[in-house]
Amino acid sequence: MVHRMRDVAGAVALVTGGGNGIGAAMVKLLRDKGAKVCAVDIDEEAAQRSGADLAIGADVADREAMAAAVDRTVAEFGKLDLVFAIAGITHPPATLRVLKPGEAQRVIDVNLTGTLNTVQPAIEPLIATRGHIVVVSSMGWPANTDYGILLPAVGGVAYSTSKTAVEMLGRGLRMELAQYGVGVTIGYFGPIDTAMVHLTPNPATKAKWKLIISPEKAAAGLLRATERGKVRVIIPARWNFLNAIRPLGVHMDNLLLRSKKQRAFVRSYDSD
Repeated sequence: MVHRMRDVAGAVALVTGGGNGIGAAMVKLLRDKGAKVCAVDIDEEAAQRSGADLAIGADVADREAMAAAVDRTVAEFGKLDLVFAIAGITHPPATLRVLKPGEAQRVIDVNLTGTLNTVQPAIEPLIATRGHIVVVSSMGWPANTDYGILLPAVGGVAYSTSKTAVEMLGRGLRMELAQYGVGVTIGYFGPIDTAMVHLTPNPATKAKWKLIISPEKAAAGLLRATERGKVRVIIPARWNFLNAIRPLGVHMDNLLLRSKKQRAFVRSYDSD
């Protein structure tokens, strides 16, 4: 079942992570296309700088704060058509062995629970408008681009775990909401030029930088997929071929375990 989103001109959208990176780029793109936009960000000043029609400072991991943000958006604009759950974080590359207590949990709280907190209070307003939900999964751990694409993310297990769970959340929401006319798009990003890409202790080579796209291109690809009613979109599209490895699962993991380079990644991320 394909749910085609109507022209976003005149739509009301809520964007989390709207103060920086892909979220800020999405805010600008939506407004340029004639939508009214609420930008939600833990940094309220950043949300205000995005140029959104409404800026709200809130932590997506705070369920009550996100419910209030959705309520305020509906009260301000009279409806809600689009929700972009873009807010996401990670920690500097490190194994679970050496992370401080709570660091991994915070990543999951923002990426997974934050997406849930964003979407759940928006369900009834979106049913009323036959709207659309966009959640953000991932192609892999941005630091470990050699092997992190759709594979275990050495140095970022919490990140990859949260993003895998977001994928299933999006798929489940689609099953539950299709009969009410609400569409769901799941975005899978490869390396994007945001703060996450710069966390790695292993600087990207010139060849790798050629594979990294701007937040503006990422936002444009995500919105285009939403307008076309696509259920899933890999951005940039050059990584689509990697879907072929997904059914291989742990067989690919076993190949990685034999890789000297992968073992070197583990050693580098396993030290303070």
